[in-house]
Amino acid sequence: MAPFNKREIGYIKAIADVGGHTTYKPTPFNVSDSLAKLTSKTSHDGKGKYTLITYGNAPFVYEAGNTNLKSLITEFRPWVHTHPVYNVPININELNVATNERVTPECYLESVHTRLRMIQELDVTDDGASHQEYRMLVFRHKEKQNSDERFAENFSNPLYDMFLDFGNSKVGPIGYRNRSDTGSDNDYVQWSGNSNDVQSMMTNMTNKEDYVFMKDVRFYLGKEYGGKHIYEDTLHWDHADPIATEKEDLSLNDSNQKNYAWYVFIVCTTNGSTVADFPYLRLDSTTHVTSG
Repeated sequence: MAPFNKREIGYIKAIADVGGHTTYKPTPFNVSDSLAKLTSKTSHDGKGKYTLITYGNAPFVYEAGNTNLKSLITEFRPWVHTHPVYNVPININELNVATNERVTPECYLESVHTRLRMIQELDVTDDGASHQEYRMLVFRHKEKQNSDERFAENFSNPLYDMFLDFGNSKVGPIGYRNRSDTGSDNDYVQWSGNSNDVQSMMTNMTNKEDYVFMKDVRFYLGKEYGGKHIYEDTLHWDHADPIATEKEDLSLNDSNQKNYAWYVFIVCTTNGSTVADFPYLRLDSTTHVTSG
């Protein structure tokens, strides 16, 4: 199906606005009063920890090697997490429809809003782990990625190419990416290896050739920095997108070519010999959809 034209967009918006049903779908992530730590991975030099969160269902990406093997980016990686903010179920019974459901396949995705809260413990006995430095990146690929191969246009894996190293090569937390030298048109030949230590990940330039970066922030938490042990932030996307799909996942549609696969990457270090302790991280997201 070709992308919506202006007339079709106007029609979908009209039926959504006139007597339409407003949906506010909450999607909590790692919500716990016990301050459970988020699963993370230790950097290859043992000095830092990091984690990756996908907004929307985890997309298919290329894996390491010189083949076109694809898998979900979460496969065999418990430290890569999924935050399915675009999953909004349909309930065609308008009399019993809930506030977190939509009533028609044709809908209008208004926005996604997230409140982020990161907490580092202060009752740490080891002074070397009492304060840590953090970097958080929020980004997406310039081309469409998706949890269904049929809807994807690109399978680049940010774990191999989200950064640029000092030689301007594309690298990531677990390896690096080379251009194909096999004569094929595959530009995603990736190799695993200890190519990026935690200090590089704190300072590397970002790969803006392939990705769009919404946020790149660095901050400190711990008793050595005035007792600040909580970092709070908000992430907001004003989508205003017409969508037509009978699937629960709004990104599973061929009516537009927008990329809904966003990534949040967080890395931390003590900047010493003590291994970092990844903090408690909580996301509270709300997806706003109009349908009817």
